Amino acid sequence: MLQSRKYLYIGLIALSILVLPFSNLFSDNQFQAIEVNDSSIGYYQSTTCNISLLEVYLENIGNQKNIKYNNNNYAGIECFGKVTGLDKVNNIYIVSIGTNSNLTLVYQSIIWCLMLLLIKGKNNYEINLLIIFPLCLLFAYQHISEGRFYSQINKYWDETLFYKNYYLITIFLSFYLILLFVSIFVDKKDSLLINYIPYIFLFVGTFNGMNFNFVVLILSYFGLKAIINREAFNLINLGYLSLSVFWLFSRRDVETFFDTDKLRGFINSSNNFPSLIYWSLLIWLVMNGLIYLYKVSEININLLKQNFLVSSTMVVSLGLLGAWSPVFNFFNYLTFGQNKRGINSINSVAGNTWRGFSSSAESIGEFYGFVILFLFILTYLKKIKLNTIDFLFIAVCIYGLYKTNNFAVALSLLLISSLILLNHKILNKTLLLRIKILFVILGVVLLFFLIQTLNYEYVSTELMYEASLHSNLFENLSSYSKSVEITNYFNEGQIDSLLNLENKGKGSTTLILLSKIYNQSVFDVPIVPNFVSLISLISILINRTEMWGIFIAKYSPNLLEALFGNGPYQLNNYLFLQDITLDMPEEKLDSLFLPHSSFLDIIVFFGLIGFTFFIIYNLYLYLIKHKDSDYKYLLFFLIINFSKSDSLLYVSSVVLLALVYTLLRKQEI
Repeated sequence: MLQSRKYLYIGLIALSILVLPFSNLFSDNQFQAIEVNDSSIGYYQSTTCNISLLEVYLENIGNQKNIKYNNNNYAGIECFGKVTGLDKVNNIYIVSIGTNSNLTLVYQSIIWCLMLLLIKGKNNYEINLLIIFPLCLLFAYQHISEGRFYSQINKYWDETLFYKNYYLITIFLSFYLILLFVSIFVDKKDSLLINYIPYIFLFVGTFNGMNFNFVVLILSYFGLKAIINREAFNLINLGYLSLSVFWLFSRRDVETFFDTDKLRGFINSSNNFPSLIYWSLLIWLVMNGLIYLYKVSEININLLKQNFLVSSTMVVSLGLLGAWSPVFNFFNYLTFGQNKRGINSINSVAGNTWRGFSSSAESIGEFYGFVILFLFILTYLKKIKLNTIDFLFIAVCIYGLYKTNNFAVALSLLLISSLILLNHKILNKTLLLRIKILFVILGVVLLFFLIQTLNYEYVSTELMYEASLHSNLFENLSSYSKSVEITNYFNEGQIDSLLNLENKGKGSTTLILLSKIYNQSVFDVPIVPNFVSLISLISILINRTEMWGIFIAKYSPNLLEALFGNGPYQLNNYLFLQDITLDMPEEKLDSLFLPHSSFLDIIVFFGLIGFTFFIIYNLYLYLIKHKDSDYKYLLFFLIINFSKSDSLLYVSSVVLLALVYTLLRKQEI
């Protein structure tokens, strides 16, 4: 009873904090909200910072006009929660609402900290300033290291190192209060946090107008705690710090910037030395925080199951609600800290995917698939029973997966479920092995016929062909003439001449290396299938040829970058250093073209050495250390889906992978 009252009180407080700043409840404002239409545009533009969001919403409940509420982060503090303008764009009325980043930092933090109070456990009343103070300095330092990002979206931004710089002082004190709360109400609950990981797909935690995330803040806290208390894994830290040296030496003196788009909160926006230092330290702390939680966590399977069901259901429901109501779409963005505004329609994008509440359809599709597979393992292998409401939640989760149209997730679910049934229904190991061998042979045969059908030459070179189309080759030719020339070179098998004679120095180092491998000039190993042909075939099978072709065209590392990467969550070199000419419709040229594979993301950040370690480590867990664990199938599911998605660019997916590692460890002990 007392616990229910606690939840009720916290819920009411959170709701009040959520709503009150966007109302003029305690104001004697003389300006009244009126119906949004063509004639009221001038009225709202001349009464800025006087009329609240809720006043406009209530006045336009019956209005059939297409209204959208946008957040204006650059507005002053006095305009928070109030209309800062009204415009009409393509028959859509855009109502701008002041959401100053400094105030929103406090606003969002209070709501999220209140949610942390719902976690049961003891509180800690020993404040550790040795953890809090350095973190406040580090987080404030980001506003200097990524000055170009913050100067564009916050009118109060000031990087001056002076005691009267109230902007940095405010940022420092805000983080101090947040970390103080975390220290008091979360520190002693560290072993329980693992059971609430599902909610990071709901409470994404990205601060509005900032390139920072609340989940990252909590992980950094525990990371620094582990380092100070000497509970960190010294070997991993040594390896990471060694990589940091190479990142500093390999950095190119070309400063670039991108606006982070849907990756905001967990990506380096700036290619400069201070930013590299900041993100290297931040990811180091996050890594140690994840290792610390991995070691201390106590998993409650039933609680974890329930939280997965509730979280996935709420993500789908709030996505639908945000698509139906513009005002809910607005509050979803602020309340849950979305990287990007939820989709404002229940229809799929171009008849394809529906990301709904999330910023990535692929990432959220993997989450829904993970939940379904996790429940299958619990019910079939662990014999945990589900009640009626659980089946309702599962149905909503399946609907969410259906809307994302993530065929890869659906197929991997089918294959892994079949594998589980085979492994646990057929007890005769010899028979089981023969069946698996039979399936492998059938797969090879089908693959052979597919190659023959498609034409081997086409399969082998299609990936390089796509990369060439998007490269900066034949600069003086039109797009059509360029494609004809490239096609002719590929048809004649003159790939080497295309890249090294006609367009010498114009292709990326990756494209040139792949052409050499394909032509057997290096790595000439008899019998072994050509590496380039194999990758090209995989890209065709999983519909990644164009995206991976763009990656090859863009990615042009030097030797150090190829081996050790550009640094943690640093995409700038990949995005901007290589000159390319994208062979795409004009309306898509300004899109953010990510590698579309977490494997490729790892190569960009940590190089071939980091990627090799990642693959070997996960193979070791799956095939050797945890080969008898029921949870190894979850690891298999994530890894194969990460191979074709950029999910590791989102902190929620990174933490989900860490959860699987912890589940494997739990079964071991």
